[in-house]
Amino acid sequence: MLTRRPDDLGEWLADGAAFDAAGAAVLCLGLAPQPELDPLALTAALAAVTFRSLLVTSLPAPEGPAVDRTLATIEQLSHGRLRILADAIPSGPLAGLALRLGVFRRIPGDPEVFEHVRGPDEAQRWVSVPAPDSRAAWRQTTLDAAGHGFGGLLVPAGPRLLDILRNPGDQGGRHDLQLAQG
Repeated sequence: MLTRRPDDLGEWLADGAAFDAAGAAVLCLGLAPQPELDPLALTAALAAVTFRSLLVTSLPAPEGPAVDRTLATIEQLSHGRLRILADAIPSGPLAGLALRLGVFRRIPGDPEVFEHVRGPDEAQRWVSVPAPDSRAAWRQTTLDAAGHGFGGLLVPAGPRLLDILRNPGDQGGRHDLQLAQG
């Protein structure tokens, strides 16, 4: 989960690109809309600097033809990686589009669990977890999640998580971080 309120959009995009390059399966643009920033514009910018991760974003209100065109544009920019963040699967004119794109929706009664719905018979559960303290904690968290049938984890983005994703087998002694001293 990328920072909800990016202070510096350039750094925020660089963070998104770094997590994408490190192998993050999903980049979630926050769980609450921000009135001063357009989530679709942020998603389009993120689509331009990433290539692998699914991009999960909320829809601005009100929805309409302009939003439909913007979503179609982002879908092309992202090469099919766009997903919609919603409390429920949208109904009305957006229902077909949402199912075609895929929806991350919060499971009612369990605010930490999300369902990634991609079609009527295709769903996968994801769970929100805190950022890991260590590689050992990360391994245990992923094992626990898999053991409970979760297909993925939603984790707040941060430098420790980025390091763990970039260097998953490192048991310490990060020689690449040592500085020369004279």
